[in-house]
Amino acid sequence: RNLHRQQKEKLYGVTWRPHPPSMLPASKQKEIRKNIKQYSKKYDAMDDQAKESARQDFRRDRESKMNDFLKVLDRLKDWKAERTEENAWDEAMEAFDS
Repeated sequence: RNLHRQQKEKLYGVTWRPHPPSMLPASKQKEIRKNIKQYSKKYDAMDDQAKESARQDFRRDRESKMNDFLKVLDRLKDWKAERTEENAWDEAMEAFDS
């Protein structure tokens, strides 16, 4: 029997599905509720370990990319030094400064 009806704007439909019955026996549910702190500590530790592992992977990846980039910069610096020697830009700069 409908006791109260109120029109909601832009609410097209609400469906509710009850939860299925638990597959665990009542004694097991009671044990889980009793030891929930132990379970949560265990799973929180596992979560923290997974997060730390992901952080380490990220750091390792970032460090390898940075090292690769620095190698490229070193090669460019060496190339630039070779080119300035070939073109005699060093001498021209010294003559310009003096």
